[in-house]
Amino acid sequence: MAAKHPPVQLALQTSPDGKLQLPQHAPLSHLTPPGTPTNEGVKGSPRLVDGCTRPYESPPPLDNCLEAGKIERSSKRLPVPLEFLQDLELRRDASGRLMEYGRGAWSVVYMALSRSSSQTSGSTPPASPATANRVLAVKTPIRRDAHSILQAEALTLTHLNRTPGHERHIIQFHGYISSSHSIVMSAVPLALSTYIEYRASTARQNFSTRTMFDPVLGISQWRDLSKKLIESLDWMHNHAHVVHGDIKPHNILLRPRQNEEDDNDDCFPYDPIFVDFSSSHVFSPDAMFKSPSTAMSALTPPFTAPELLSVSSLKSPGVISTTASDVFSLAVTLLAVATGDLLLYPGLNSMQRLAMSRDGHRVLDYVRSGPNGSRVPRNGLVEKTLKPAVSKDPNDRINAQDWLSLVDS
Repeated sequence: MAAKHPPVQLALQTSPDGKLQLPQHAPLSHLTPPGTPTNEGVKGSPRLVDGCTRPYESPPPLDNCLEAGKIERSSKRLPVPLEFLQDLELRRDASGRLMEYGRGAWSVVYMALSRSSSQTSGSTPPASPATANRVLAVKTPIRRDAHSILQAEALTLTHLNRTPGHERHIIQFHGYISSSHSIVMSAVPLALSTYIEYRASTARQNFSTRTMFDPVLGISQWRDLSKKLIESLDWMHNHAHVVHGDIKPHNILLRPRQNEEDDNDDCFPYDPIFVDFSSSHVFSPDAMFKSPSTAMSALTPPFTAPELLSVSSLKSPGVISTTASDVFSLAVTLLAVATGDLLLYPGLNSMQRLAMSRDGHRVLDYVRSGPNGSRVPRNGLVEKTLKPAVSKDPNDRINAQDWLSLVDS
């Protein structure tokens, strides 16, 4: 079972328009798993140094990062992720500690500044220029067995960022530093999990019988967020041909909205994007890169589909996530957004929560009988939107394309 993701409180302020304001260097909660700094490594390779200009010493590289069975090798050539070719400087706080955006079971994500004004080469479409003061997120392994996982994630991110439309749906990937097994991404300091907690707290403080049957975001904003996330899932499955494998509120980041035409109270005030592809795999036979044959590196009840939590599945190394399990995970994520409760089943221990998660097709009934069940009324918007996505049989679940048509209707 995956590591727990307890809520991490951020320093938040509210502007008059209701948006969250984060400090300039607020930590990013729940990038899971997170990031990587780089050492000097091979001559001519990029360096990642800390704020005191000392090269960061990453764990020694494995003799062979592409271990047998971890990453499939092409019969013609070895798949190589997009390389990051600039130097980075790790940032430190006033106490001299490296500044982190988040930490997980496999890795840690550090804040870093690019030290070059040149543009990352080799990307298609090209990566945006990395200016001298540009803040980036660097995902670094904290365990030797995470090296192959991060390299596989870099391969998936390379594929995703070469798929048209990626900038609307996923984190911007700037490249991989092979000498330290590091992934370099744009820094987006707000996670959906943190925002849910903030809005749930606000709803409790301003409780009203008039809105107690609505999602904590309100009907319009919940519908808008649902549509955006389902649209991104449709893009991921039907255009990029990628299964995410670990969808949950912690793996969705919120970027300041770029479309000013949506600037009204009925629209969700951020653009959601998916992050953390360490459990992902490409399922298209025409993909440039092949993904690991066993792609699941994390399971997070109650967001994991029940078929992946059965005893037989947990014992089988060949079981992988599917498009149907992604649909289930996003549905439960949207249910957590509606109720404002990241645990969904509050007051239960981990074993009780696992037992209920294995019976996940009943998640709507379980949540409706809980303390926030009034926000999921029978035959209401939330139930009508999510019920087709949580069927017990994966073959009976709605697919992302039809789901998008449903929320558009």
